[in-house]
Amino acid sequence: MLNLFYFTSIIATLATTVFAFDPTSNSNVAVYWGQNSGGNQQRLSYYCDSDAVDIVILSFMHVFPNPVQLNFANACEGTYTPDGILKCDNIAADIQYCQSKGKIILLSLGGASGSYGFTSDDQAKEFAHTVWDLFGNSDALSASDRPFGSAILDGFDFDIENHISTGYSAMADELRTIFATDSSKKYYLGAAPQCPYPDASVGNLLQESFIDFVFIQFYNNYCNLGTSWFNWDTWLDYAENTSPNSNVKLFVGVPGSIGAAGSGYNPPDLIEDYLTSDIKSSEYFGGISMWDVSAAWDNTDGNGNFVENMKRLLGNDEFQAAAVSSSDSTTTTTTTTVTTTSTTYTSDTTSTTSTTSTTSTTSSSSSSSSSSSSSSSSSSSSSSSSSSSSSSSSSSSSSSSSSSSSSLVSSATVLSTVHNADVATTDSTTSTSHQSDTNTHEDSSFETSSDTQQQSTTLSTTSTSSTSPSLPTSQTTTTLTNVLTSVVFAPTTMTTVATHYNIITTRTNLQTIYGPPPYTAR
Repeated sequence: MLNLFYFTSIIATLATTVFAFDPTSNSNVAVYWGQNSGGNQQRLSYYCDSDAVDIVILSFMHVFPNPVQLNFANACEGTYTPDGILKCDNIAADIQYCQSKGKIILLSLGGASGSYGFTSDDQAKEFAHTVWDLFGNSDALSASDRPFGSAILDGFDFDIENHISTGYSAMADELRTIFATDSSKKYYLGAAPQCPYPDASVGNLLQESFIDFVFIQFYNNYCNLGTSWFNWDTWLDYAENTSPNSNVKLFVGVPGSIGAAGSGYNPPDLIEDYLTSDIKSSEYFGGISMWDVSAAWDNTDGNGNFVENMKRLLGNDEFQAAAVSSSDSTTTTTTTTVTTTSTTYTSDTTSTTSTTSTTSTTSSSSSSSSSSSSSSSSSSSSSSSSSSSSSSSSSSSSSSSSSSSSSLVSSATVLSTVHNADVATTDSTTSTSHQSDTNTHEDSSFETSSDTQQQSTTLSTTSTSSTSPSLPTSQTTTTLTNVLTSVVFAPTTMTTVATHYNIITTRTNLQTIYGPPPYTAR
């Protein structure tokens, strides 16, 4: 009986084991929560159930020092302390829950819109004691007078964006002095500069005070991640040579979705390309921060939501293992593409280009043994002065597994393009054949950033299909900004989709402006 009790105790201990937050890690993910930029914000505890989240930054205290006002969008409304500050009992409970899961919770001061700032260092020092009494381990106020009751925050974040830097270094230094009086836990300070260095609002704070985390906004600016002006090296130099904290951690801040910022959103694969091994292995690299979690959570792909994708690309092996263990099947896809292009120019400046692209894709799931496909195409075009043609063919791939059953999925795409001085025409035909319950997804996207004087585009799509009455087939086409996506679901059927594009070329004027752009809000 004693052995059984001992064994049961061990199991219970293992089941409740929580990994503590590691401030020295280079794979932490920090998320801003509270402003519902995605439109579907859940309560705080919902996001803390994910192993992909390490730091949650509550946003915002947007009015201070007098009066103090908080705003958490749909998460807290209608209840107040005797001093007129939001009273959020549900957030209080969730803060303690998140901390029990090994997360740290910071409160962000400022934001892109609000009324805040100090007139002197003395005013800022006094306010440091105010926020400690409201949110720290202080008994100066009763729980009913504190916005989060008895919950104790892990620190504060300075997201100052009004270009007024007075007092923040003094406030941060005073908070450090107060933190030192409480040995029960460790407290942290963060700052959220925009990527141009030095930041107009928190530049002095970063150079003069001991800051643990720098959540750099690499978006809404010329130095966005994903551009040739991405200035990680500038911030690395700050960490190495300027920061009073020799162990400061720099976070690459990104938008959680296209709509979360005015500019600077990048898909996970591009972020991974820019976060080179040199960056991720730097002793000053802390991880990725994002605005905000509600937008990032609803931004999903085949690998999960945006927050999970960021955690995964940071190389968190434990998180990857958990993600893989939840998968029931394995899919292997191999694609080979051969493209040949030739161009002929004539004396009257008319050019003719013919391009033939052949793509073959073969995929198999865990229930298939082998599959292969091949396709070929050729095209030619001519003008009154000259003609040029080219063709390419032969593309194949295969994959196999140990199962004795088999399936075949083949896809062939033929494209023919003709260019002259003003007009470009593209014909595209896609044929897809399925012999098992398989879904085929086709995506096409493009991006344009310029001043365009004229653009005319016509798009027509026709589709034909024959299916068994018991196996319905559906096709949906969704058009977003700069994105055209077609999805075809066709179990045990033959479906042909023909698309014709007629694009009149655009005239584009580009103007080069030197120096940083004017201030843009978060």
